[in-house]
Amino acid sequence: MDETSWVSSNRRKAFPGPSGDDGLGFDFKVGSGKRPMMFEVKATRGDGGQIELGESEVRAAQQHAGNERWRLLVVTSVLDPERVDIHMLPNPFGKQGRGRYREEGGALRFSYRL
Repeated sequence: MDETSWVSSNRRKAFPGPSGDDGLGFDFKVGSGKRPMMFEVKATRGDGGQIELGESEVRAAQQHAGNERWRLLVVTSVLDPERVDIHMLPNPFGKQGRGRYREEGGALRFSYRL
């Protein structure tokens, strides 16, 4: 894993080179070959509990629901260095995500349990 694993447009804030692509539906692609892991990162100022997925994120999560390679990384308490934490959550559309999320206000917003 290196800076090229960061594939979203936010990478340009930290690294020179390609600006990234927000249409992929994930922020990081880790691993090579046919089975890389894809991570969508969401951050919250508090303890978490709710995230929103954009259209490309929903599309990527649905596309990879059967292989569990698309995951969510939720960074909680992002502005508090003493409380910040990272949680890896399963794909809301995959087998491991069933029963863990609840749709709220439409198909793009989900509540989750840690």
